[in-house]
Amino acid sequence: MKREEFVKAVAEMADQVWDFHERWGLGPFDGEDRGHAQSIAARQAILDEEIRELREAVSSNDGKAICDEAADVLFVSLGHVQSLQSDGIAGVRRVIAKNAAKTEKTHKIRPDTGKLLPIAGKPHKWR
Repeated sequence: MKREEFVKAVAEMADQVWDFHERWGLGPFDGEDRGHAQSIAARQAILDEEIRELREAVSSNDGKAICDEAADVLFVSLGHVQSLQSDGIAGVRRVIAKNAAKTEKTHKIRPDTGKLLPIAGKPHKWR
């Protein structure tokens, strides 16, 4: 896989999330904020189901199912971001900046999980 292929596929998914929500009236699309808690609470069962299906696929060691279910989790997660409107985009940008700032000088990989942990400072909840 090449970087361009990955970036293009994720961008295509984001575009399809928008179209899907518009088609099914799952906005908001007019700038009206329904409130974060209400917006996410209404979607939580969908995300829970997709995460459960991903866990089942991982447990079954079915490569195709793992790929499909991971993509389903991403689709629904992007829907969460879209439903949160500009605040969702701000969250995406904060997470991008936070992860872009992690380097070999600031973080190490936890060998048993692959989770990045800070080298110094406040202990991470996974330690």
